[in-house]
Amino acid sequence: MDRNSIRQQMREQRMQLSSQQQLLSARKLAQLLLKQSWFQRANNIAMYLANDGEIDPRVFADIAHHRGKQCLLPSMHPAKSGHLWFGDYDGIKTTNKFGIEEPDSKRNQMLNPKQVDIVLLPLVAFDQQGGRLGMGGGYYDRTFEFLQTSGLQKPRLIGLAHHFQQVEKLPIESWDVPLSAIITDEKVITAAS
Repeated sequence: MDRNSIRQQMREQRMQLSSQQQLLSARKLAQLLLKQSWFQRANNIAMYLANDGEIDPRVFADIAHHRGKQCLLPSMHPAKSGHLWFGDYDGIKTTNKFGIEEPDSKRNQMLNPKQVDIVLLPLVAFDQQGGRLGMGGGYYDRTFEFLQTSGLQKPRLIGLAHHFQQVEKLPIESWDVPLSAIITDEKVITAAS
C-alpha cells in the first residue's frame, strides 16, 4: 500500500477505539515510558495533545511533571513556516489552523528544538525497522532535519503509537528523520541511535 492508503486505514482504526480502550492504552504506554533510561536523564520532554485517535501521552505527562520534568508541547513557529518550537505543557494555549491547541507563543517562553532533550511524537504507522509515517504535514521532519547533518544527539526522537499501527514495511522518503525508538502500549522498538 502507498503512504496515503496506510494513513487512511490506520486513522480509521484509531478512531474506532473507545475512550476506555484509549485510557488503558495510555496507562500501558506511560508504564513503558517511565522505565526508559532516557527518562531519568531528561530535564525536559516535549509531547503532544492527542488528536484523531492518537495514543495519548497525558497519563505519562502527569507523572513526568510530578517527578520534576519540564513538559512541553509543540507550537507552529510564526516566523519559520512548517517548523515547530516548544512551550510549557500547562501554559496559556491558543488553537492553531488545524484546530489543535498549542502553547501561545506570545504568552509563553518558547524553546527552540535544540533545547529539548526528548521529543515524543505521534505516529500514524511504523515498521520494525523504525520507519515512521506521520500525518503528512512534514512539521517534525523539517523541524528536526538538523539531526541528520549536524551530528547532534539531542533531542532524542521517540515515536508513540498503538501496537496495531505497526505494518510490515513502510515506504521511506529521504526527508524522513529517523527515530531513536518507537514505544507502543505493548512494546519498545529500538530504532536508529
